[in-house]
Amino acid sequence: MNNESIQQEQERMDYVISVITEEADRLKSEYSSKLEIQKQLLKQSSQIRINNSSNEAMWESSGELREFEQNLTIKSNELTQVQNRRTILEKMQEDPYFGRIDYHNVTDPEAEQIYVGIGSLFDNNDNLVVDWRAPISSLYYEGNVGDQVKLKIGDRFQAFEVDLKRQFRVKNGEIVGMIDTDNVMGDPYLMEVLEGGSSNQMGPVVATLQKEQNRIVRDTLPRNVLIQGVAGSGKTVVMMQKIAYLLYAFRAHLKADEILLFSPNRIFQAYISQVLPSLGEWDVEGNTFSQFIQHRVSNYDMIPSDIGENNKFSTVKGSSQYYDALERYSRLLKKKYLLFRDIKREDEVLISKEEIQQMFKRIDSKGSLAAKLDILRSMLMQRLDELKIIHLSADWVDDALQHYGTDHIHQFERQTHDIVKMEGYLRKQVVGDAFRIIERRVNSQGHIRYIAQYLHFLRSIPQLIDLSSFGITTEEWASHVEVVLKDMKKNRLSLYDMTGYYALLLQMKGMMTQKAYQYICIDEIQDFTPFQLRLLKKLYPRARYIMAGDLNQNIWQNNLDYKELERILEEEEISRHLLLTSYRSTQEIMAFADQYALLEDHRAQPIRSRKKPEVLHQSHTHFDETLKSRLAEHIGKGERVAFLTPTAVGLNEVKPFLESWGVDHQVISSDDSIMNKQVVAMPIGLAKGLEFDVVVACGTDAILASLPNDGRQQIWYTIFSRAMHQLYIVTTDEQTALLKGTNPSSYEVL
Repeated sequence: MNNESIQQEQERMDYVISVITEEADRLKSEYSSKLEIQKQLLKQSSQIRINNSSNEAMWESSGELREFEQNLTIKSNELTQVQNRRTILEKMQEDPYFGRIDYHNVTDPEAEQIYVGIGSLFDNNDNLVVDWRAPISSLYYEGNVGDQVKLKIGDRFQAFEVDLKRQFRVKNGEIVGMIDTDNVMGDPYLMEVLEGGSSNQMGPVVATLQKEQNRIVRDTLPRNVLIQGVAGSGKTVVMMQKIAYLLYAFRAHLKADEILLFSPNRIFQAYISQVLPSLGEWDVEGNTFSQFIQHRVSNYDMIPSDIGENNKFSTVKGSSQYYDALERYSRLLKKKYLLFRDIKREDEVLISKEEIQQMFKRIDSKGSLAAKLDILRSMLMQRLDELKIIHLSADWVDDALQHYGTDHIHQFERQTHDIVKMEGYLRKQVVGDAFRIIERRVNSQGHIRYIAQYLHFLRSIPQLIDLSSFGITTEEWASHVEVVLKDMKKNRLSLYDMTGYYALLLQMKGMMTQKAYQYICIDEIQDFTPFQLRLLKKLYPRARYIMAGDLNQNIWQNNLDYKELERILEEEEISRHLLLTSYRSTQEIMAFADQYALLEDHRAQPIRSRKKPEVLHQSHTHFDETLKSRLAEHIGKGERVAFLTPTAVGLNEVKPFLESWGVDHQVISSDDSIMNKQVVAMPIGLAKGLEFDVVVACGTDAILASLPNDGRQQIWYTIFSRAMHQLYIVTTDEQTALLKGTNPSSYEVL
């Protein structure tokens, strides 16, 4: 690339940046003006009062208030749009675009040209930058020089021929690299990106979108999408780009707050937090499933879980059979087993639990359990109305009247001018105040013993499920229920029990008010249990699902496969994609890791090469010195290093090394931590989806002994595949079980 070409491109970029700056300044002024108008509207709306003097006046003043509210909504939306555009422009000031395509329509030889970036930019009707999601931008991802590419532009397909493909590396508005290529994502640029260091946050990804990934992103026809792939194949990237593309393609019908995105944990959530903004989108709601459930069962604390803990019981509670059992149980509750409590006023029983039970039995309902319980609620409210009349002459009302202040009594006397009416009003007020709390409790179904009901459900499981198929005896299950009971008394629940408890509440209370989502997006789908997915499907039956995951990384041993997924989505269409190219790890790392992969057809195809993984035996005299010197070398290069263990318990084996070496490090044992050190130690359950320049996989005999027998391969595959450039494996000695069955030529022993 000659200097003249680079200078011409830099001059164009300088001009584009000046246009961006001009628009940004204009929007800054526009935002201030709109904000001031909104403040004035808010002030005026607060002064509007509903006029109740007549029906006509009331409707007129109500209409005036509604008009103000509509104006406020419009102005608020305008403010949001202006602010979002300003944010895109701020990003574009530093990096206006990343690619250029010269092309012509095959039916018209006249050459055309576009520059591709994260947002669009116009100047005097000249399209200076085209949004990467625009249909014509597909040429950048789909076409090689000389290729003819068919694209759907508007309502018809057109064929274009690519004449030039140019890529830019830009830093603070300066072109620091430029290359013309006849390959999709020219190898030099892609390799430079991949050879770079990792960071605490996933960086911009739109410039490195590959052809097969681009097609997944832009295909909007399937109702549900499953993106499967090997570790480091870009599953998360593709899902995030697909979200951004949907918001662009269907912007008239889809809003960001109609998409719900699930991440495996809060650390990963923070790691990907800047990906959507880098793609030109904001305000997509992010959650972990734990957060999602905790928000709905807020009166309990969640017990932290670790790999292998209560694995048999967790498997039952995460299964589809468990959800079927819950539904059968709820049908049984329509006839019997419901646990009620007395409805009381202080110590007085107003309606006994036996009377409530009889009322419930008399209800002839062919609807759901929730519908029948709602009829019961209405009957109880009617019964309370009757009791209020009976209690007007009760002794406790007489006592309450004795304590009424004279000012209060005189007020009623002036209003009624009738002492008999006055006393009647006062008695109704006393009874009404006393019953108001009771009525509120009945309306919220406080007469049902929900906690006891969930425990009853747990104790009924041996009659509802064949526990022997899970390797559990009836006695073991009974003991486990007692553990759950003790935890509930401490206001603690595991994720599995919190999910089951919430699902039972839904069966009894019906569908509580839910926000409507058009899309549910789930990263690391293999971390979800069938029970959790069925609950989501119950909550959001009309939503479409975009899922990404790798069954080789099923470290929690959730029994989720494609057939189960089809059943849960009720045989709806699922478009499946398999990504095998690994962009994260080297050939040597993945050749070693693939020996632990369970799925033969999911072998990684890396595109980089470096050193083989290196094994260090802790029993060797030079172990301490060797690992310490290797660590110092990587730290000196600015590389991020992660000591990864299968479980949180394994961190106790790692801490002494790092402390004795005096390394500045961070031990991460819960997902509310913020990664802010160059060297970290963490269990793999919290490292899902993350990547590090260097990984030290800790597999001493003590650590191996703490692992469950099932799922070991997925755990180690996931640990090894976090490494981008270098992998170390720490074992106790040459006899380690960790390396049995692996090819000795796939690693070096230090």
